[in-house]
Amino acid sequence: MKKFALIPTLLILFSCGSTKSLQEASDPAYSETSCPTEGGCTFEVLKNKSLVIKKDGIDKLYYSIADNPATSVVKYRYDKKANPRLPDSGYAEEVVFEIANDSKALDYKDSDIAQTKMLFGVMCFCKGKAGFYPVTSGTLAYKNNVLHIALPELVDAQKLKDISITFK
Repeated sequence: MKKFALIPTLLILFSCGSTKSLQEASDPAYSETSCPTEGGCTFEVLKNKSLVIKKDGIDKLYYSIADNPATSVVKYRYDKKANPRLPDSGYAEEVVFEIANDSKALDYKDSDIAQTKMLFGVMCFCKGKAGFYPVTSGTLAYKNNVLHIALPELVDAQKLKDISITFK
C-alpha cells in the first residue's frame, strides 16, 4: 500500500518544476519553428526592462527600453537575406512586447493583447510601409514551454504572422 502512495507523490513533485517562466525558458537553447525561409530569426528576452512607446514629430510610433524590475521585454526579429549588390535591399520585421517577470503562462486574445504593449515593426526602404504599428488583436500564448504569437495582417506582404517557438 505504501508503494501506491509513493508513486502519486513522486509524480506531483516532479511535475511541479516543469512549468518555467518565459524568462527562465529563454536562457537555454531554443528551436524556432516558424521563421520564413528567405532569412533568419532571432529571439531575445531583456530581463528587468519595460517598453516605453513614443511618437515622433510626424506621429509615427517608436519605442525605447527602460529599467523596470517587475517586467521583461521580449523581441522576435526576422531579417531577410539582403542582396549585397543592391543598396537598400534590406528588410526586417520585429515583434516586441512586455510581460511580467513572474509570468509562468500567457494567454492574451484579441483586445487583451494591448496589455502587453505589443508593437509590430517593419524596417525597410519602402515608402509608407516602414515603421511600428500597435498590435490590437491576435493571440499571444505561452504554455508548456511553447510561445505562440498569431498576428493580424498589419502591412502588405507581411512575413511574420504565425510565430511559434519551442523551448528545450
